[in-house]
Amino acid sequence: MTPYFIIFRTSFKKIFHSFQSVVSKTLLPIKLSLAFIPLLSLLLFFGLVTPAYGQGAVLSPREVAEYALTLEKIEADFYRRAASAAQNGGLVSAPQIAKDAIASYGADEAKHVTDLSSALRSIGGNPDAITIPASPNYNAILGRDPFANPTDFLLAGQYVEDLGVAAYKGQVQNLLAAGEAGKPILAAALEIHSVEARHAAGIRFLRQSLLGADVRPWISTNASNSEVIYNENRLDSPIPFPLDAFDGYATKDEVLALVNPILNVAQQPNGQPSEVPIPSTNEPAAPVRGLW
Repeated sequence: MTPYFIIFRTSFKKIFHSFQSVVSKTLLPIKLSLAFIPLLSLLLFFGLVTPAYGQGAVLSPREVAEYALTLEKIEADFYRRAASAAQNGGLVSAPQIAKDAIASYGADEAKHVTDLSSALRSIGGNPDAITIPASPNYNAILGRDPFANPTDFLLAGQYVEDLGVAAYKGQVQNLLAAGEAGKPILAAALEIHSVEARHAAGIRFLRQSLLGADVRPWISTNASNSEVIYNENRLDSPIPFPLDAFDGYATKDEVLALVNPILNVAQQPNGQPSEVPIPSTNEPAAPVRGLW
């Protein structure tokens, strides 16, 4: 005769397994819901929230290329005029290392114009339609002729190169959002961006080593307002750009606010371009401190 406790244990196991099966089926939707919570959170974070990085006007890849090509044509022209001033103008007294930088950076910018033009043409754009004035108002950078002496040229060059670096970073989000259509311009932008950063560091190094300027080869934590000409402190960004470990970006509107005075060559009654200073700096307009 089977002992009672064995019969009871067998019956209890059957009841327990039946209950477990019912509970498992009942809780399955809840388990699945809980499992999808982390995935849903990721989708909400990366898909629905608008990224803070590079916010600004939404531009198509073609518009980004046209915008970048405008900046490259300005930079190429800036160094072309500097090379001329180094031969028979205000930059004749510059040391050879500065003249070598002018020649090297100018060649880079001219190549950027050529290759970015090809990239724009590959997506149906017309690079020849992107023009700058025959005589851009470069006096607008400092409020005086940047080619008159090496000190002013290097300061103006720092502004030009820093802005170029920040401008490319400001368009990454637009090019990524365009998907496949943005890849040709994104590839060109990334290749150019690192070279612009090299130029920016080189110009800053020359100001530090030749002029004894209180500036690092990068935008540092203690940078003065006159050193950084675009918004380096963005409260809506998760990245702490004011730290030395990070550099910020500039939106198209911020860049054009600084560049438009160069492109808009207003004429004074005497026929000379007017001087619209951007940005204001703590550096004295005169006398200009000699480079050596």
